[in-house]
Amino acid sequence: MALKWFFNILFLIPIIVYSQEKEFKNKGFSVAASALILFPYDFKIPSEHDEISETSTKSKILGTSVHLNYYISKCFAFTASSGYESINQPKIDYIPITGGIKWVLNDTKESLLTSLDFGGHLGHVEKFGVLLRIGVGYRFVIAKKILADFELCYSHQNLYKTFIKQDNRTMNYHNIESAGFKIGIEIY
Repeated sequence: MALKWFFNILFLIPIIVYSQEKEFKNKGFSVAASALILFPYDFKIPSEHDEISETSTKSKILGTSVHLNYYISKCFAFTASSGYESINQPKIDYIPITGGIKWVLNDTKESLLTSLDFGGHLGHVEKFGVLLRIGVGYRFVIAKKILADFELCYSHQNLYKTFIKQDNRTMNYHNIESAGFKIGIEIY
């Protein structure tokens, strides 16, 4: 039910890309930079829990990343990315490392797009956790070789960081589901 709005967006966005006339390149590399904000949901915190070590309604994930894309066609690219992200409640800073695919729904510069990234975390975490991100968005031209994009994102990640609760129990595993958006610029 929580992802219902996300998948409804796929059907609510009008398919306007077929009227575009500016073709995108056939294949090759591009570099992109993006900023991300996610809002965790699907948390159930009993009142006896220590909110310092729990995801709560005050939690936000902020991040930036750099992506290297290799287009094998006008519509399909393999991606690799890294960056910096921080969740404020519980306070965890980490470096996401992902690989993935980007599918552009038309072979023009302005188009709907989808993305799938899979990877993990390094940095101030105790183990390499799993990270999965799915996005759907729209890219548009802002200059001759510069595109901007806006994506709605769903994220699932497992972070390993130990916190000692007020009752001296430890919590070292954080399963975080979140949704939000990403904005970025791509240079090709």
